Amino acid sequence: GCLLLNSFVFFLSSDVAPFIEFLKSIQEGTIVLMGTYDDGATKLNEEARKLIAELGSTSITNLGFRDNWVFCGGKGVKTKSPFEQ
Repeated sequence: GCLLLNSFVFFLSSDVAPFIEFLKSIQEGTIVLMGTYDDGATKLNEEARKLIAELGSTSITNLGFRDNWVFCGGKGVKTKSPFEQ
């Protein structure tokens, strides 16, 4: 494969809609790395959490206020990612 480097910075004051569009644009077979520091959960709505869960996350549904989180998953994975904390 090839290295495709994208980044998306999502701030507490940001609208979640562009982040959702970014998640939807991830192509099948792409490996995804995500991380939060000091509250990545406040603005995440149900749709954003569902899209992240589809990448293999099991913790995103329980991510709460002031939680830190790191995740490695992929678009089209059939199992949950073991790389999450």
